[in-house]
Order: sequence, then structure tokens, then C-alpha cells
Amino acid sequence: MMKKLNALVTTVGIMASGAAMAGSFSDYDLDKDGAISKSEAAVSEQLIQVFDDLDINKDGQLSKQEFNK
Repeated sequence: MMKKLNALVTTVGIMASGAAMAGSFSDYDLDKDGAISKSEAAVSEQLIQVFDDLDINKDGQLSKQEFNK
């Protein structure tokens, strides 16, 4: 369990730095519907790698709150 937690923390840290380089939530929300779909996230290898971990409610989309965690 601790290994998974450490991996998640590391991955989220990488994703956060990637998001900072790539821009903001609105840069990924290409259709401007207030959510990032998996297809929208696919423009970032880092974001797509952590997408399922960030999708807390498992609805297949990232809300702004989920993205900023």
C-alpha cells in the first residue's frame, strides 16, 4: 500500500509540474464544457498517465477541482 501511495504522490507531482508547463485547466478543456475528457487529456502524456487517479468520482472526466488537486 505504501509503495502505491508513494508512486501516486510522485506521479501527481510530475503531473502538476507538467500542467504548470502546459498551462491551465482551460488549456486542456478544449471544448470548454467545464471538464477534461480522456481524449482531451491525451494531448499530455503526463496527464493521461494520472487521469484515472485524479478522476476521484470515476465519471471519466476531470473537473476543475479534480485537476487542481
